[in-house]
Amino acid sequence: MIEQLNIPANYRYERKFTVANSSRQQVLYSIKNHPAFFRPIFQPRQINNIYLDDRKLSFFKNNRIGIAKRKKIRIRWYGDLFGQIPQPKLEYKLKDGLLGDKWIFDLPGFVIEPGFAYRSLVEIFAASTLPLPVIEDLHPLRPTLLNTYHRSYFLSADGKFRLTLDESMAYYRFDYPRAYFKAVHRTPYDFIVELKYLPPEDKLAHKISAKFPFRMDKSSKYVNGIIAEMGFRIV
Repeated sequence: MIEQLNIPANYRYERKFTVANSSRQQVLYSIKNHPAFFRPIFQPRQINNIYLDDRKLSFFKNNRIGIAKRKKIRIRWYGDLFGQIPQPKLEYKLKDGLLGDKWIFDLPGFVIEPGFAYRSLVEIFAASTLPLPVIEDLHPLRPTLLNTYHRSYFLSADGKFRLTLDESMAYYRFDYPRAYFKAVHRTPYDFIVELKYLPPEDKLAHKISAKFPFRMDKSSKYVNGIIAEMGFRIV
């Protein structure tokens, strides 16, 4: 069982805001003129993810119906979406309400191209140094969605609040059994803003969130992508 790893918890809060019908200039103005004095840090970069789920889409459904304690598993890399991927990571996103934790494991490099499917993952995991409980946890999962987006990073003047701005989000479906990437789709949201901070700052975070002209929700790129790609509905 994955719980056998006994990885120390490192929870932080994540508040998400979806933004539609606004220009990038308007969104940046709201961020840079916020009373918390958010300023850019790091270089913006392209983020790519392969999301994993079981055949019943349990991770997707748990999020949709509001299960507080849930998880999401993905393979993440930065830079080009297709081609040789030199430093991919396997990430477990663990959620308990608004609190989130992340476990990160190294994976060997691979090539992402048409034909990439479950058998490709089996080969990647077999060549990895992943702990045995993780290998066993991954066994029933398969790739369900590929997405990509551009992320910019900001930090408040006091250094306690990190903010990310995601845009140009695109989603690809893994088309079984032919194993190729189906046409790109996009969601109605133009931007997603995330505010991230440690638990002791939660009281102040309410004031910071209230100063944004954005709508806060529990938006999940994985959920948005599955809905956009498959027109999925819970029955």
